[in-house]
Amino acid sequence: MPKLLYKISGRFVKIDEIGNIPGGERKNFHFMGDCEGEQLKGTLRGVDYALTKDGTVHIHIHELFTTDQGEKITIERNGHSLPSEDPDMILLEGTGRAGTGSSRLAWLNEVPIVWKAWINRKDVHFSAEVYHS
Repeated sequence: MPKLLYKISGRFVKIDEIGNIPGGERKNFHFMGDCEGEQLKGTLRGVDYALTKDGTVHIHIHELFTTDQGEKITIERNGHSLPSEDPDMILLEGTGRAGTGSSRLAWLNEVPIVWKAWINRKDVHFSAEVYHS
């Protein structure tokens, strides 16, 4: 059973509207947030590269997690949107990998990540839960 790595409460700080490209509509969402968890605490910033096609959002995310102790973790996540009954809420899920040079957190280099997220379309805030096996 997956174990919670951290929860994030974040906000989008910049949106690059690129427009329609081959394959769908492209937007880049720059974000930052605070993370809390028993295993990791700190701040996160990154870019969510989103491609919307046929009503489904496909995302590729690059993040930098800085722990409260100053350790750096790079995280790469991929995922897609899920159907939602609330038109103001986007539900997402996916998988990912982490990498760090921290000896204390070296175990992160070996574990797969799964995650789910909720984005509020009205106030550009989001929350997510990130788990590892």
